[in-house]
Amino acid sequence: MAKKKQKSKANSSFATYLKIIFAFLIIIGIGLLTYLNLNENKETNKSLKTEITKTAKPKNDEKNIVNAIYKAPKNQNEEKNLKQEFSEIFANLDINKNDDNCKITSVNCFETKEYSAFGKDTKATNIKAKLAIIIDDVATRQESDEIKAIIKSGKKITPSFFPNTNNHPNTNDFAKEFSHYMIHLPLRAVSFSKEEPLTLTPQDDYKNIENRIKNIKIAFPNLKFLNNHTGSAFTSDEDAMRRLFKALKKYDLIFVDSRTIASTKAPVLAKEFKQNYIHRNIFLDNSQNLADINKKLDEAVQFALKNKRAIAIAHPHKNSLKAISEYDFSKVELVYIDDIYNDYK
Repeated sequence: MAKKKQKSKANSSFATYLKIIFAFLIIIGIGLLTYLNLNENKETNKSLKTEITKTAKPKNDEKNIVNAIYKAPKNQNEEKNLKQEFSEIFANLDINKNDDNCKITSVNCFETKEYSAFGKDTKATNIKAKLAIIIDDVATRQESDEIKAIIKSGKKITPSFFPNTNNHPNTNDFAKEFSHYMIHLPLRAVSFSKEEPLTLTPQDDYKNIENRIKNIKIAFPNLKFLNNHTGSAFTSDEDAMRRLFKALKKYDLIFVDSRTIASTKAPVLAKEFKQNYIHRNIFLDNSQNLADINKKLDEAVQFALKNKRAIAIAHPHKNSLKAISEYDFSKVELVYIDDIYNDYK
């Protein structure tokens, strides 16, 4: 009897040991499976990360897309006043020189050096260069009709009309015949012999400027863009430009800088009012010689090809319109001013 009890007790102890060993093996098995699963996920994630990196890595021909915008300085040593930064566009030029009269009296109007404020020129490969041509000083029926004929032939150019005055009573009617147009806003020059009526001056207060812009907007309800006619004195006065930009913002209008003086404050105010700073690069018809105009058109096209965008200004002279109407723009995309604005972000 005692032997039976002793045997039963031994069997019970053995069973307990087996249960403990079995439980221990289960725990080891679960741990091993967990480890293998985690390791597999880690390898999968590593593989996915590699694939994403490969996919996201730009191709060599996609690295150099031009995005010529003003970039903030990276450190204190690079910090410069924004006014000075944009004055460098006109490097090696007399800061007091202005182009208000250049289209009439001087062949050597200053041109811009885009890279001075916008970064080094780079080559872009997979976007077509855009060129916008503005025709300033549009005031008569004949000029309007000649520009319409060029547009009808398939060449997009943007007329910039003088606002309505006694000198130009019908420009708002002419503008109605265009899907895209601008206003050529007279601003006070440092020196100009034939100032337009109602030219805005640096001494004008906000109320006077706002009233002028409001009346222009009423006469030209579809208006979106304005550029300055002359204006070297006005555009170089920061307070005057701030009042102008405030009025333009109220009526949802955008300023296009004709760049008639190196010390223009338009870049500063465009940044302050959160607009793209949009500006001309080349005057096409400082000379009225047809060959000279064609040479300037070549320069405008080359500038656009190099920088992926360019704005040129001409005037409704006979040879200017003839040169534009006959020129081969196949290397670039000729666009309205509206179509190039966002490229200046």
